[in-house]
Amino acid sequence: MGEHGGKKYLAWALLPTRWWKNRLGIHAGRCQLLAADAGRILHVVDRVDGGVPKAVRSYIENSPTEFTHVVLSPFQEGRPAPVWHGLDVEHHDLGTGLFNRIAAVGTTVRALMPQVVHAHSSFSGLYTRARTIPAPVVYEPHCFKHDDPHTSSVKRAVYRGVEKALARRTWKFGTLTSHEEKLVRALRPAATCVAIPNLPTVATRSTTHDALDRQETPVISMVGRIARQKDPAFFLDVAAALRARVPSVGFQWIGDGEPELRRQLEQAGIVVTGWLDNMEVAGALAASTVYMHSAAYEGFPLSILDAAAQGVPIAARSINALEDSGLLQAADAEGVARLVAAILDDAGTRELALEANRTLLARMNRSTLHTALRDLYDLKGPER
Repeated sequence: MGEHGGKKYLAWALLPTRWWKNRLGIHAGRCQLLAADAGRILHVVDRVDGGVPKAVRSYIENSPTEFTHVVLSPFQEGRPAPVWHGLDVEHHDLGTGLFNRIAAVGTTVRALMPQVVHAHSSFSGLYTRARTIPAPVVYEPHCFKHDDPHTSSVKRAVYRGVEKALARRTWKFGTLTSHEEKLVRALRPAATCVAIPNLPTVATRSTTHDALDRQETPVISMVGRIARQKDPAFFLDVAAALRARVPSVGFQWIGDGEPELRRQLEQAGIVVTGWLDNMEVAGALAASTVYMHSAAYEGFPLSILDAAAQGVPIAARSINALEDSGLLQAADAEGVARLVAAILDDAGTRELALEANRTLLARMNRSTLHTALRDLYDLKGPER
């Protein structure tokens, strides 16, 4: 959901369907459900960088062949954003502004008559479920804002209220972890949830990772948007604790984001790469000695799977989203720093981390994604 104001978001979500119809010029006769285009899936994606559109692209590229995918996402300079370049599907412009985006969803659904609308992340979920549309809605939060431990209890209650109200207009939920499913069931106990495995967005290395042997200076990396969710402050705390043990260690943040948070990283001697394409991310990870994940809360991070695919040992902050991952984790910065130091110094710990990677990748694969997407889009599911 980002850092948008909760009260306004809640007010928009709770307005009655009749208000939305009047505001957007939608009339009952135009909203009747026509025969859906079997197999056509409309993805509503409000983001154009970061992990969410990369996950959507992965779903499409690894989809069972019986589905045809369409992307409704904001255009840049009159064309699909760079994250979609090379993806051979139909694209439509989500536009800008709350009411325009809600209208764009309704207009596109009525024009295309998709079998299912798949809304990705909180604001796409709002645009899609603000009022009833003539298609079943699958909602995949890609992490809930009310799960953010840094957000005040008042704001978390607001976000939870929004999600609970919109859950009534949701046919199925796509969840990334057992923790996310628990959050869904707290909103709507009878919800139909389908577990969706993420896949790496970079190619899997066929050779053994040997960065520790090749580098005089170990490099500890993190991938993601520089924002509070990914918690660069925690990353800085780990860096300070680890430098006390291994003075020569280097750090890099692969990604970009909020300018002030980026400045804080760079002032502390952290290399910030800016946004990279998939091949460049793979190269930056391959040059890393350890991948350290600092996020405060997640859906399930693609960056962890990318690091695992590149054969980079992982030390992670212990958060709810990773409770079933099998990765080496610690709750605080000192603990994570100790884990990283152990991976650097001890071959046995390093092999434990690499074995955890292999086990994780064995669960998150194209076959399991095929099964999940078929379950998610199967119209024999719950009543719509």
